[in-house]
Amino acid sequence: MHERRVQGPGGRWTTQQLVSSTPLAPGEAAKLLARTPLPACADPVTPQVAPSPRNPAAGRPTTPPTDGHPDEHLRKDTSTPPAGPAEAAEAAEAADRAPASPRLEDARALVGALHLLSPALRHIPPGMRDELAGLAARWLDAGHSSADVHEYVLRGLPSAGTPVHRPGGLVRHLLRDVPPRTLPTPPPTAPTPLRLSVRLEGARECTGHHTQPMLFRPLADETLCAACAAPTRDEPVPVPGGERLRAPS
Repeated sequence: MHERRVQGPGGRWTTQQLVSSTPLAPGEAAKLLARTPLPACADPVTPQVAPSPRNPAAGRPTTPPTDGHPDEHLRKDTSTPPAGPAEAAEAAEAADRAPASPRLEDARALVGALHLLSPALRHIPPGMRDELAGLAARWLDAGHSSADVHEYVLRGLPSAGTPVHRPGGLVRHLLRDVPPRTLPTPPPTAPTPLRLSVRLEGARECTGHHTQPMLFRPLADETLCAACAAPTRDEPVPVPGGERLRAPS
């Protein structure tokens, strides 16, 4: 099959096709197609129709959003959903009600260093830095240090490979609530052992009957002081040979 397009009367293009039962060379097919008369154009050229008037839509014209992905896509497919209208309004009202913090300059420096923590925080909009500085100042006023805030933001970032489409909204979400600052618990100290004075070193408490504790210096391993170890009048005194003598009255 051979085919060609030619322009006929009236400027219309026509496609001619030649089908043969035997193979034809391109030159032979061109000669046969040239002998075929072109169809006459009896129909007049259709004039261009002007567009019909359109009814305007209700309401004022609005421009389409050009700030990236729709909210529905972000909320379903990413781990950093943007702040909703109520959340953004609440954060703005809290920032307006809060008095000026004396740590505001430190908070601005804190926010300015966020891009150094992670590549995900390199594209925070400059217009959000004042709002984020106000939130960070609340952390500093509560006793947290700049290192504490940076560490908290790092822990709130998604895992590696997860895109963060709105880093400013993510930081605002993380800094919205200020947790109470917990002071580190000092390690328990071992109790200091009691040490006797030099005069009492080697002394031992008598196990006899005393109104108050009685200390004595033993000569060997005895547990009674000299007064308790001395025999009484009624107590027999052991003597060699197994006999016992009573103390003289």
